[in-house]
Amino acid sequence: IHPNNNFVFATNVFTSSKMKSYNLPNYDNWRAEERFEAIKEALAKNSLSLEFVKNLLSGKYGFMCQYDRKKNADTVWSVIYDLAKKKIYRVEGNPHRKNYKEDLRFQFK
Repeated sequence: IHPNNNFVFATNVFTSSKMKSYNLPNYDNWRAEERFEAIKEALAKNSLSLEFVKNLLSGKYGFMCQYDRKKNADTVWSVIYDLAKKKIYRVEGNPHRKNYKEDLRFQFK
């Protein structure tokens, strides 16, 4: 959780000092550290909005999912949970090439 905003983000790697020892050595985590740092830096410099998060996850603020497709690597899906507005947005495929849509399958109570 970022101290100045109400959001949570994660990538495929442990970053806390208590958990780092659980990261597997020599494991392909899909550039998780690079993605984590890109998110952290972008959030520190920008105001939080749905459009900002969409742009962030599409790679406009650094590496996120611009994998080399020639190596059979790509993002399968991406999701944004806006708990304050009780909305979920998802993209089936890479958000660098496809658009998010509101997901109405889950009903908030």
